Amino acid sequence: MTPGFLAELVREVIADVQRDDYPGELRTVPPDARPSLRTAVDREKDAGALVVEFKRVSPGRPDPALPVRTLEEFVNVTGVPGLAGYSCVATKPRFDGSPADVAELAARTALPILFKDVVVDPRQLDAALRCGASAVLLIARLETEGLCPRPLADLSRDAHERGLEVLLELHDPADLVLADRVPADLYGVNARNLDSLTIDRPTAERTLEEAWNRGLKPLLGLSGIERPADARRFFDAGADGVLVGSAVARAADPAAFLRSLRGPPAGARR
Repeated sequence: MTPGFLAELVREVIADVQRDDYPGELRTVPPDARPSLRTAVDREKDAGALVVEFKRVSPGRPDPALPVRTLEEFVNVTGVPGLAGYSCVATKPRFDGSPADVAELAARTALPILFKDVVVDPRQLDAALRCGASAVLLIARLETEGLCPRPLADLSRDAHERGLEVLLELHDPADLVLADRVPADLYGVNARNLDSLTIDRPTAERTLEEAWNRGLKPLLGLSGIERPADARRFFDAGADGVLVGSAVARAADPAAFLRSLRGPPAGARR
């Protein structure tokens, strides 16, 4: 797909976050209402933890618009054993997400929620706090490619000061250098190349194996899960859980699809 997608997206996100009215009107969720995503993933890891993502658009596909469900419908059709928590896309540019979606999801579930955004500014952390998220995503590639105006280590510390957990997203083994200096509570390996938007499973599996060897835990496999075999590849490489979004949105029976992903094969790393 489009080369340089991540760099273009970062520019658009920065402009969006700098709007005077960002993040818009939000229902505020009390801080003590946020459970730990790390604890939830640890609790479900033996049979493969599931984190399910609410999103409206999946860039990189010929048909990027996803089937529309209300957040109430989404929660109703995804409540399955092994569900550790939710992820909710809060990125307006190109994804049509918003912090308001996160706030509405937080009002409909007691499970932890990942504020899924291209986080580059403390204002996004404030939005995540207000709308009831448990954790925020930080993308290592933003720093390794010089795209983030603020060091990820600073953003991570800012998140922790607000009581938010941090999921550090890695893409290839070169990103692992960030794990030594960015305080994180969970780690995720994204099989999707955020420049080309293509899925690169071999690179993701090498990165997961190296992260597992370094003792980075808990580990999530991110993106590219269309069938149970895709989840099993993540589990075999060392993942404790998987995050799945687009395939759930497109599934005729989301609950049945999610149940099919659980249960890492006997050879999975633990």
